[in-house]
Amino acid sequence: MACVPRADELLFHSRHFFVNSLIVMRLLSPFLAVLLIGHAASAQEMLRGRVRDASTGSPVVGAKVHLSNGRPQQDRLLITDSLGYFAAEMLPPGIYLCSVQAAGYEAIRIPEIQLVAAREAVLDLFLRPVSVALPDVVIRAGAERQVLLPLGEIPLTREKTQRFPATFFDPARLALAFAGVANADDQANGLLIRGNGPQHLRWRLEGVEVVNPNHLPNAGTLSDRPTQTAGGVLLFSAQLLENSSLLTGALPPGYGDAFGGIMDIYWRRGNAQKHELTAQASLLGLDFAAEGPLDRKNKHSYLVNYRYSTVGLLGQLGISFGNEQIWFQDYTFKTSFSGKKGGQWSVFGAAGDSRNRFTPPTDSGSITQFKDLFQIDFRSSTGLLGTTWNSALGSRTYLAVSAVSSVQRNTRTAEAKALFSERDTALDARLGLSLRLAHQASTHRSLQAGLLAQYASLATDASRQDSLLYSATAATLTFQPWVNNLWTLPNERTQIHLGMHALIWRLLERYAWRTHWEPRLTVVHRLRERHHIAFYLGLNSQTHALWVYALHPPAADASDANRLEGAPVATALQASARYSWAASEVWRLRAEVFYQHQYRLPAAGALHLANISEPQPLGSLVATGRARNAGMELSAERFLSGGWFLLANTTLLQAHYRGTDNRWRSSRWNTGHMANLTAGKEWTLDHWPERLRTFGANGRLTWVGGQRAAPIDTAASAAAQSTHYDVSNGYPVRLPDFVRLDLRIYWRRHWGKRRNSLLAFDLQNATLRSNVAYYYFDPLLGRVATKAQLSLVPNISWRLEW
Repeated sequence: MACVPRADELLFHSRHFFVNSLIVMRLLSPFLAVLLIGHAASAQEMLRGRVRDASTGSPVVGAKVHLSNGRPQQDRLLITDSLGYFAAEMLPPGIYLCSVQAAGYEAIRIPEIQLVAAREAVLDLFLRPVSVALPDVVIRAGAERQVLLPLGEIPLTREKTQRFPATFFDPARLALAFAGVANADDQANGLLIRGNGPQHLRWRLEGVEVVNPNHLPNAGTLSDRPTQTAGGVLLFSAQLLENSSLLTGALPPGYGDAFGGIMDIYWRRGNAQKHELTAQASLLGLDFAAEGPLDRKNKHSYLVNYRYSTVGLLGQLGISFGNEQIWFQDYTFKTSFSGKKGGQWSVFGAAGDSRNRFTPPTDSGSITQFKDLFQIDFRSSTGLLGTTWNSALGSRTYLAVSAVSSVQRNTRTAEAKALFSERDTALDARLGLSLRLAHQASTHRSLQAGLLAQYASLATDASRQDSLLYSATAATLTFQPWVNNLWTLPNERTQIHLGMHALIWRLLERYAWRTHWEPRLTVVHRLRERHHIAFYLGLNSQTHALWVYALHPPAADASDANRLEGAPVATALQASARYSWAASEVWRLRAEVFYQHQYRLPAAGALHLANISEPQPLGSLVATGRARNAGMELSAERFLSGGWFLLANTTLLQAHYRGTDNRWRSSRWNTGHMANLTAGKEWTLDHWPERLRTFGANGRLTWVGGQRAAPIDTAASAAAQSTHYDVSNGYPVRLPDFVRLDLRIYWRRHWGKRRNSLLAFDLQNATLRSNVAYYYFDPLLGRVATKAQLSLVPNISWRLEW
């Protein structure tokens, strides 16, 4: 299964792709022309926003907002009004740095604010009422968090997903450019974070954990069966994203139940002052978005988006990609409302379908692998619906509430005429609630507390040749209360974050309630101006994927060959330390070391759950396994300013595990090292306001050590007609290093203040290097074969905003 076509297939059909792209553009032209005429008169350039207290949500009056684009004569200084609002009109398009200062608050800087024609940039900023400057800048303002954490957080901005090469507008793929993060397989967005596998990642939307929010969740897996944490394409368009984050280990008390990381996604509010439209066409799909006011006076707004895969469109036009048809579509929306007393609430939702169908060759002479004997059909459907509300409670207290219901159904069938058939289904559902209360006790002390609650269920079954292999269900209740105290010491140089997180969990009808207390401590100290150090120490527990409990009931059920003995929840001790240096307004240098020790992990001999991300019966497991990850990260970042940017980082790590045989071995994800170099340059021909054109080119070079693999038992594989890995001695086989060069060139054009367009061309794996995904046994060939990762993948995209 592949989420995007292979290089040889793309090259073979390149002429058809470009011809049919022109056909699609021509079909869309009348529709776009009508919309352009209807909206040209009202478009106007503006950057506006609001500054609020991070603890109480109340407006900050008289704050100074400085805007700079590198040209001193075009700098602007704005003062917030009695409600905390500010606005600047008639700004030239470009990249801006925003600095905010106010008496009694720490100053903040927000880099890489992109302003384009026909688009209002809307900032919702929060200031902390303390004196110590933290090592990072404010990047977004959601109800859950306002500022970057001192350690272990990667900011994922909408602007970067559109600028960095080969992200396919996916924030998870964008995260691969940062330290400590690698790709499990480049057909999907599964993340390896500091030696942890993709099964240790959790997805949150508006502060609440949700089901796997990805199309094609079986992309890049060994068995072609879906995972619960990754997929080929993110379910919703990057155009909806508020600046979101990936947390990579040093979790504050408001986060839990994740060893690897948390993808913390927020959707932005629609523009409450003017209507804006976006249309985008690319190899991945057609993407349409609209936003605007529902009520300008009361600041109510809407934001809607629809996508349809271009691969599906080309299939309708008769173009096939290696007998594999790939299709997806999704709808998303968010409506936002402002209360009369300053509160805000919203309703949002998403629905998506994806399908991958492999049709075997009709000519027997074209059959070259075992897969060519089968017709394989995979389908996935996902739905999300939620609401948020937040408001100030008095002058010192702030309350935020979120609730989300989500469900995903996956079905896979494989048939070889009348000789063989198999079928797998899974239904995953979640209902979650988040409460967060913030209180500013004094200028040197603040308190945060909250509760995360979730009901989760899974029903899964598999059959082969009309024989049922398994049919299982599992349902859990989870409560995560937490509290966090923040002190600024009298020396005005040190901050202490001390908190407690609890994981209260029950597997319904199988386990009694389990409670895990998790103290966490973070200390941030300013050595001198622009130099900071930070330390983190804490406990973190994680429940296993629901399929583990469904297929491995408690050991009390002795009649079941697949069972789990011991504690059903794993725990980890985590520690990290960081030094950061803000060398200038646009340069950031960081060095960080990390250590994680996991225990109470299910294992059986050398078989260990830390190495497995796909649902499968594993036999009897005992929760006495351990794992440890340790390493160091170095990174240097220059934000886009003066027409160029740079992001360079390297990670050295070791990841090991211990099974029930008490032997330490390299884990499957022990890559040893990761290195990334991303850089880009822009050239601007400035005739604004009549016309402004920008040409940009950037690239990313990635080098990651090879993953580990278990040897293949060829005799057992031949007898079973499927791949059998021998894990009795762990994962001693090391795959070749992963090396990939991605390139992107783009041309942005502004037509005065009324509209702008962006034409871009991406090349993923521009050198055509054949990176190894995994080894498998092919029964047709009677030998071990190599599955390669994606070769050259070109993507052309055109984006119009008005």
